[in-house]
Amino acid sequence: MLVKELRQGMRARSFILLFLAFQTILAFMLLTVGTNVSDGAGAVASSMIFGLFGIASLMIQPMRGVNALSAEITGNTIEMMALTRLTAARIVLGKWFAIVSQTALILITIIPYLILRYFLGGMILTGELIFLSLMFLSSMALTAVTVGLSGTTTKLVRALPTAGIFILLFSVPSFLMRGGGNSFMSFFALNDWPSRIAIFSYVSFIAYFGWCALSYGISTIAPVAENHSTLRRLISLALTCIAVALGFHPSVDAIVMTTVLAIILLPAAIVALTEPSTLLPPICKPFLERGPTGRLAGIFLLPGWPAGIFYTGLLVVIGASGIFASLVTKANPDYPIEVTIVSLACLGSVLLPALLSANFTKLENKRFSTFIAFACASGILTIVPGIFANIDNNKSLLWLFIWNPPTFMMMVDERHFLPKDLLTAVIMVDSVLAFLLLATAIRAFRDYRRIFDETESSLAESALKSP
Repeated sequence: MLVKELRQGMRARSFILLFLAFQTILAFMLLTVGTNVSDGAGAVASSMIFGLFGIASLMIQPMRGVNALSAEITGNTIEMMALTRLTAARIVLGKWFAIVSQTALILITIIPYLILRYFLGGMILTGELIFLSLMFLSSMALTAVTVGLSGTTTKLVRALPTAGIFILLFSVPSFLMRGGGNSFMSFFALNDWPSRIAIFSYVSFIAYFGWCALSYGISTIAPVAENHSTLRRLISLALTCIAVALGFHPSVDAIVMTTVLAIILLPAAIVALTEPSTLLPPICKPFLERGPTGRLAGIFLLPGWPAGIFYTGLLVVIGASGIFASLVTKANPDYPIEVTIVSLACLGSVLLPALLSANFTKLENKRFSTFIAFACASGILTIVPGIFANIDNNKSLLWLFIWNPPTFMMMVDERHFLPKDLLTAVIMVDSVLAFLLLATAIRAFRDYRRIFDETESSLAESALKSP
C-alpha cells in the first residue's frame, strides 16, 4: 500500500507542481535576500522558509488526504483490498504515511537553504530546527485528520478539515512570517522548563488528535466483525486517569487540568457516541466469556453508540471527580465559576447533537455525519440569536435559547447575566440531556439481548462439546 500510494502520489501533477513551485520561489527569494546582506537578512530568510514550508505542509499537503479513503469506497476498490492480506489499519496507515513521506521530502530539500540562512548570521540553530520539526509534526496530525475523516462518504464531514485548512490560509502566513525573529525563536530553543513543557504538551496533543482521527478512519472501512472500539476506549480511559492523577500535583493548575481533560474527552466522546450499533456474536464473545466482570465491562467497552453513552458518562464522572478532588486537596484552590459554566456548556454541546443523532438517524453508518450536521446547526442557532440580541440590545432574549448549550458560552461574557444563574441553568440543561441520553441507551441495550443470548448459547454448546 505504501509503495502504491507513494508512486501514485509522487507522479501526481499536484505534487509535482507544488514541489517545483516551492523550490523555485524559495530559491529566488533567498538569492534575492542573499545579494542584499544586512543585519536583518537572516531573519527575513527564516521568515521566507517558514512561511513557504507552512503553506506547503500545513495546507496543501493535508488537503491531498481529503479523498484518500472515499475514492477507494466510491470506486468500489476497497473490497478488492480487503481480499488481500492488507488489514484496514495497514490501508489507512499506508495512505497517511505516503502523504507524510512526500511532506518529509519537501522538508529535506530545505536543508541547502538552511545552510545559506546560517551564513547570513543571527541564526538560533536549535530553535529554528525545532520549529521546523513542530511544523512537520503538525502536518502529520492534519494529514491524519483529513485521511481519517475521508472514510466517510458524506461530503459535509470531509469538507470540515478543508474549511479549517482554508482558515489557516489566512492565519499561517502572517504568523509564520514573524518566525525569523530571535525573540520568537528563543522560545523554541528549549532553554527553560516552561517552553519545554509547552512544546511537549503541544506534541502530545497533536499526536493524540492524529491517532484519534486515524483510528476512526480504520473503523470506518474495517469489517463489522472487527472490534476497534474497545482498544480505543481503553487508551482514552487510561489517558483520562493519568491526567487526573497528574492534576493532584501542587504545581498543576485546575484550569490547566480541565483543558487537558477536555482535549482527551471530546474526541473520545464524539467517536463513542456516533459509532454504529451493529453488534455481532464474535464481538460479544470475549466479554461474555469473563462472566459478570466481562458483562460489566461490556456496558462501557462494547462497540456502538449505546455503550458509548455509558462510556462517555464514565469519562465525565472520572474527570469531574478528579477536578473536584484536586481542588479539595490544594490549599488555595482557584477555579472561577465562569470556567465551570464554559466546561458544562462544552459538555452539553456534545450531548445535544448526540441525543438528536441517536434518535433521528436511520442509517447506522451515517451517525457521525448526522452528529456533525446537528452540531453545525447548534452553532448557527447560537450565533444568530446572539446577533439579534445585540441589534435589539435585549440580552434577555438569549434565555429562550438555553436549551442549546453553546448559548451559555455567549452569555457568560455578558455582564447582564449573573454567573450563579447561568451555572444553575447549565446544570439543569445538561442533566436533562444526560437523562434522555441514558434512557435512549437503556432502550437500545434491549436490542442487544438477542445477541447476548445467541452468544451465550454458542458458548454453552462449545462447553458441552469440549472434553
